[in-house]
Parts: sequence; C-alpha cells; structure tokens
Amino acid sequence: MAAMWSPTIGLLLLLLPLAPSSSSYIKYPLLGNVYPIGRFVVMMNIGEPLQPYSLDIDTGSNITWLECQHPVHGCHGSPGVNRFYKPGPANLRVDCKDPFCASLHADLPGRRPQCPRKHPHECHYGIGYVDMTTEGVLVNDTISLGEGRNEPIVFGCGYNQKLKNPLPGPNPTPPPVAHGLLGLGMGKVGFVAQLKAHKVITKDVIGHCLGRKGGGYLFIGDYDKLPSTGMTWAPLKKYDLYYSPGQATLHLDGQQIYANGMNVVFDSGATYTYVPTQIYDPLVEKLKAILGNTLDPVRHPALPYCWQRRGTVEPFDDVNRPSGILTLRFDNNIVITLLYKNYLIPVANNIVCLGILNGSELGQNQRIIIGDVTMQDMLVVYDNEQGRIGWASGQCTDSATTSRL
Repeated sequence: MAAMWSPTIGLLLLLLPLAPSSSSYIKYPLLGNVYPIGRFVVMMNIGEPLQPYSLDIDTGSNITWLECQHPVHGCHGSPGVNRFYKPGPANLRVDCKDPFCASLHADLPGRRPQCPRKHPHECHYGIGYVDMTTEGVLVNDTISLGEGRNEPIVFGCGYNQKLKNPLPGPNPTPPPVAHGLLGLGMGKVGFVAQLKAHKVITKDVIGHCLGRKGGGYLFIGDYDKLPSTGMTWAPLKKYDLYYSPGQATLHLDGQQIYANGMNVVFDSGATYTYVPTQIYDPLVEKLKAILGNTLDPVRHPALPYCWQRRGTVEPFDDVNRPSGILTLRFDNNIVITLLYKNYLIPVANNIVCLGILNGSELGQNQRIIIGDVTMQDMLVVYDNEQGRIGWASGQCTDSATTSRL
C-alpha cells in the first residue's frame, strides 16, 4: 500500500549496507519522513552491473518490484521516474510454470491468474494498492549485500504503473517517483523469505524504527539488539497475509468509539492511519472538541483537519496532557497507547494536522490500518519465526549500517 518519492541518489550511495561477518542480520538506514515526503525508503544495489535503487519499505506487500523497461511490454512508469531497471534475456527466465510463480499467485488476493497464451514463458502479476496499481512479470537478478557478497533474488519487473485515489499531502502532491517497493509481507515470495531460503539469514524476522523527525532504520534477520525490557508482544492472527494482532476496539480517553472490534493491520507502506467511517466520524468530532481547548482550527492543504497552536501551547507536550490519549484494546487484553505524536503531524510553523484518515473513502471498510504516522519513534518487530508482533516506544536515531551474516 505504497506511495513513493525520489531521493537524491548521489548522497545515498554512502548509506548502502556494509558486509557483515558473523551473525545473521542486516540493518539498513532509512530515508524519508511522514511529512512532506510521505514515505520511508531504503537504498539497495541490484542488477549486473549493480545499480542503486530506492525502495519503499512495505510490510503490507509480499512482492518486491522495480520500475522497469521491459524489452517486449515496454514501460509505463510512475510520473517523474527517469531511470528504470532493464532486464536482459537471462533475467526473464521465471516462467508461468515455475514454482516461484505459483507461490506469487497464491499470495495475491482474488482469483489466481492463468498462464497467458500469448506469453506462456512469463510469470505475470497485477497488484492493486490504495493509491496505485502495478503490472509486471517476475525476473531473477542479483542483489548486493555488501563487500562483494551478492545473492540472486526474484522480484517484479513493473512495466505498467497507474495512479489512483490521490492521497492528501502537500499541494500539489509530489509524484511517487521512487524506483520501486521492498515487499516485506508474510508471503513466500517476500524479500526476507528469499534471503532465509538462500541461508543468508537464519530467521524470518523484520523490524523497523521510523523517526518522527525523519530517517530511522530497518533490520532483517536475527537482530541481537532488541530491548530486553519494554517490548509488548502479541500473537499474530490469521488475516490474509497481513501482519495483524487481531481485532481491537478504539478508545479515546477510555471511552470506546465504536461498539464492534475490527482487524488491525500494521502496514509500513501506508503513510497515514486509516479507520472506517463508523469510527472516523465520531473520533474526529471528539478530537475537535478536545483539541479546541488549546488549539485553533485552521485550513491547510496538507490534510483534512488541522489546528494552529495558540500562544505557547506545545501540541506534542504529551506529559502534561491528561486527555487526547487513544488506545487500541485487543481481545487478549493487549493495549497500544497512542499519544498526540502518534496521530498529529506538524506540517508548518505552529500547525498540526490529523494523520488519521477515513479508510472507507479508499475502500478500506472493514479494518484499521496502522500507518507510518502512528509508528513514528516506535520499534515494531514482525517475528515470523514465533508468530508474533511486538512494539516499544523509543527514539529511532540509531541509523548506522551494521550487518552480521
């Protein structure tokens, strides 16, 4: 569920991962922010010869793909993309009957596509996100893990991208011009699942820490620097291939907003947090009443609901604010507590906007999507080995690149 952005390549080459030595994890620095960029990306060297590509990190998607110039299908790239991955004949050998193709189609929602008569030697796919669609074929190429260690990986050659449902953002909204998407979902074709199959890492574990002031880090594998205390763990519940702790009810200052619980999904590919109309409407009205005590409503092109600071009141001074605390309460009595910083976004001097949007307007009627805005300054760990998801509050400033393989 991703919208993408364009970093400056020259500076980013310094941020590519260093080769590890003795354990089994890779830690990448992240670039980007919630506003105004709207996404967090990682830089990776892919192809022969190796080239740097910026990839949105997306725990809501199972397949990694690059904007691609296909030798037969051509290229209809996202607006603003000016450099494309160009596969050679040797890269285009993932055919429709390949087991990897079958795994991809099993991971995708909806009916499974049949092998096309016109191009039976290709594994085609089509994926819809909240704000765009992509169509492509699977290819096989090399990814660098640093210091001369390269590994083969199967990913998508996305030759046809189309935008839909423009999301709120700066006016005018910058085009989504990253080079692609890093699929970190639970499917068998995911990036991390492939690294484990190649025995690059020993554990299928993913974690990210998104900085409220930008940046942060992503780790993959058996990361040995998780905090020994302060982590909240919840069992992963079966909900398609999304990372979900199960159903939860949303509360504001202890008062339940909507009677029924809904499945909650952690999705790093979503900039904002989304709730259905039946939760969104009463939540907004209650927040307007609470925030109106110290902030003045103001119009701003960034998002639908914004407020301006009154005098010297600091919108993110959570310590002295007894109200405005959101909680998600799960069936197993596990709770996520969200302070102002987890749902209000500073967009200009003295102006903050609500980073929770109406998911029903984008077809998300039956679930709550926890996006980047809510996961800022929060370490989130997706442990596919033990079937659990964990989180802990903290600063996400440790962005040094380290690896141990």
